[in-house]
Amino acid sequence: MAIDIEEQHVDSLSSMGHKLSVKNFIWVEEEWPVTNYNDFTNGDDIPIISLQGVLDGKEGQDYEELCRAMVNASDEWGFFTLVDHGVAWEIVENAKKQFNALFDLPMEEKLKGARSATMPLGYCATNPDYGQNLPWAEILQLLQSPQQVVGFARKVFGDQHQPFSDALIEYMNALDKLGMVIFEMLAHGLGLPDDFFTKNFEEKEANHVQKKCLGLGSHSDPHTLTILLQDDVGGLQVRKSDNNQWVGIRPIPYSFVINIGDTLEAWTNGRLKSNVHRAVVNKEKRRLSAAYFLSPTSSAIIECPAQLMDPVTNPRKYVPFTWADFRKELLIQKRVLGKTAIDRYRISH
Repeated sequence: MAIDIEEQHVDSLSSMGHKLSVKNFIWVEEEWPVTNYNDFTNGDDIPIISLQGVLDGKEGQDYEELCRAMVNASDEWGFFTLVDHGVAWEIVENAKKQFNALFDLPMEEKLKGARSATMPLGYCATNPDYGQNLPWAEILQLLQSPQQVVGFARKVFGDQHQPFSDALIEYMNALDKLGMVIFEMLAHGLGLPDDFFTKNFEEKEANHVQKKCLGLGSHSDPHTLTILLQDDVGGLQVRKSDNNQWVGIRPIPYSFVINIGDTLEAWTNGRLKSNVHRAVVNKEKRRLSAAYFLSPTSSAIIECPAQLMDPVTNPRKYVPFTWADFRKELLIQKRVLGKTAIDRYRISH
């Protein structure tokens, strides 16, 4: 009976000439989760940070303490939940509405916006390029480029593309502004100039959004920072670096989950941690998440400043590299399980 189930086709995730069966989505046993998608018992210690005071004016002792709290959360967990973030929830709800409208379309409609040689980012059902351990997910990847967003939307929605295009562009712009606030606060909390990170993010098309993750294996994000919107279903889990225990991040209404990427860990010589995380599926509900990845300009040199290093207690951990170099290696590697992508730049002491 088990063999019959494994051979069953998964039509909803079969596209672009790939006929996929259940067996294509069965992961190696060491990747099987033992923590359920809705188990948040051990994850409630993940810090919750409010930006209310920052939005009212960032001067004063409260701002100093908040910046340090953000750095401490990024050091201990690599994750924190952000509330009172200033992004109008109407913008978020409108974007979610359009995301769901897209994924509810028949497959033949969605495939009009499928990734191709001329449009390397776009829609795909799972990612057959991986070959094995496929993600149980539909994925849409787009750069923060109005031209690319409109181009994709026109292919899928035709003349009726504007509700989708307008919602997504407005959402991306709002998250980009939020990301710059977070970068300024992290820099301030580390004792660096406030614009230490933000001055490297003028190339907005380096940022992109990815949506609807139903099941993704353990990985760390190679980018600099991720702003994640998750719905109320749950399933996001992070692995604590001190004991390798998986903990679930409880969904909180009107919040974003912020996590540190590999690039930012290297940039701060490991002071800010890029922890391994995953998205766990369940058979009761589908899960919608939208990850906004922030990456620096291609020429940005990722090199830790001297004030975050010490030749004896905290020597340099990574050789300098550019985001363009790192991105090129990621394209060659295609897939990373666990935390291995940034290790190619790690210095052995």
